[in-house]
Amino acid sequence: MKLETRLAVCGVVVSVLVLACGRERGEPAMTTTTTGALSHDDAVMRLAAARCDREVSCNDIGAGKKYADRDACMREAGQNARGTLRVDECATLDQAKLSSCLNDIKNERCSNPLDSLDIVTSCTRSKLCVEK
Repeated sequence: MKLETRLAVCGVVVSVLVLACGRERGEPAMTTTTTGALSHDDAVMRLAAARCDREVSCNDIGAGKKYADRDACMREAGQNARGTLRVDECATLDQAKLSSCLNDIKNERCSNPLDSLDIVTSCTRSKLCVEK
């Protein structure tokens, strides 16, 4: 067996053993959950990206369209999200509820203007923010 192949096999075996040992000691597996809290800045960026992804799919980004480019969309959508989810009133957001909101933004019909998060019921401050 070539040296490179042996090293690759050893690397895989060690990785499997490390993961298995971690689970036996009660350490959580390396997964991402959809519950819990999410930082304000992360949530704002994810909301802006979702809104701009929708604008791309609705053909609203480009010369002579609603947004000149994705950067312009991200600036406006991020500013809107920060205004709706003011950090002094909403420092942390519920990750599961944010996922629902992001999905609803993605599925919003192009014929419905999406100029504000409040238009999508699952994306209002009262739905997304974790109470202090």
